[in-house]
Amino acid sequence: MSLSARAVMRVLSSLAGGSAETARALESGALRAKAAEFFELETSVLPLTRLEALAGAVLAHWPGERLVFETSGSTGKPERRIREMLWLTQETNFLAGLFADAKRVISLVPSHHIYGFLFAALLPEMLDIPVLDLEAASLVSLQGILEPGDMVLGFPLLWEKWGELGVRYPEGVTGVTSTGPCRSGIIQTALASGLFRMAEIHGSTETGGLGYRLRHDEPYRLMDHWNITRCGKATLWRTHPDGCAPVQFSLPDKLQWEGERLYRPTGRRDRAVQIAGMNVYPEHVRRVLLEHPLVKDAVVRPMLAHEGDRLKAYIVASDGAVSCETLIRQLREHLSGILSAPETPRSFTIGPALPKTALGKDADWSILP
Repeated sequence: MSLSARAVMRVLSSLAGGSAETARALESGALRAKAAEFFELETSVLPLTRLEALAGAVLAHWPGERLVFETSGSTGKPERRIREMLWLTQETNFLAGLFADAKRVISLVPSHHIYGFLFAALLPEMLDIPVLDLEAASLVSLQGILEPGDMVLGFPLLWEKWGELGVRYPEGVTGVTSTGPCRSGIIQTALASGLFRMAEIHGSTETGGLGYRLRHDEPYRLMDHWNITRCGKATLWRTHPDGCAPVQFSLPDKLQWEGERLYRPTGRRDRAVQIAGMNVYPEHVRRVLLEHPLVKDAVVRPMLAHEGDRLKAYIVASDGAVSCETLIRQLREHLSGILSAPETPRSFTIGPALPKTALGKDADWSILP
């Protein structure tokens, strides 16, 4: 499947940071550099002029085989992931069948992320339907914009905000949510406000979509291109689009199976990091922190290179907790008898809420010197 000029323009605008930033990104050369990286092109073949000219150059020089997406960084430093178009097209074919009744796509997700690319760039082309891009950061009320038959692309934080705004949905509007778990209460509020259905998509940048569900109380169902033969607990086979031998993919989450193709995610897989020559599991450290009565929530990550070579922790304190200095001292005492020195965070940051990206996913944070 080739990309149209409309789809390329959408991706370029997303890479620029939205329509309001496009002119500045073009002038500075930042958009040309990002486009070259995303489409694996030499910057020399891309112009520094209008967006239309840049899109035309991409279409003229891009071989149409691969794209480079960046992971969200939810479990560590964001990383580049090369995805072949044949796999992306295979998934879009499945989605086109699942959402064949969509009349228009209303997108509030970035088109250069894999979720937005599949649903806001490829899928509308395959279904031959229009797309309306809205700025997610504006938290725009959808009232007066939506029409019957629309498919609205969002993520949990946006669906929660629309519920708080009291958005009402016309007949036959389908919601789509991804990037992280969406609480059942958020979905129930949307359904009570007229939403026809909410499609939850489970997957990752590395795998693409794994499963979906159209009822929040049901398990996810594997998308058709995933083979029902399971390779242990951490991998799945995927049918090759060209009829070649199936390909094995590592799973990002732990899955609890409830049938041949039905499952529920039960959490991210523990990922070891090397600290002082030892394998350390940040999620284990987080669980130990959560055992402290003054810790409401926490996240643990390796420090960035310029910050150090140990772990750091971000803490959301319980209501009525002690001062930050006292809490950190108590946490160090709490951990000293449970964790080894490499497992113990060297830096603690206290804040009102865990750091999140614009898509509502876990984000990194800077530590004080």
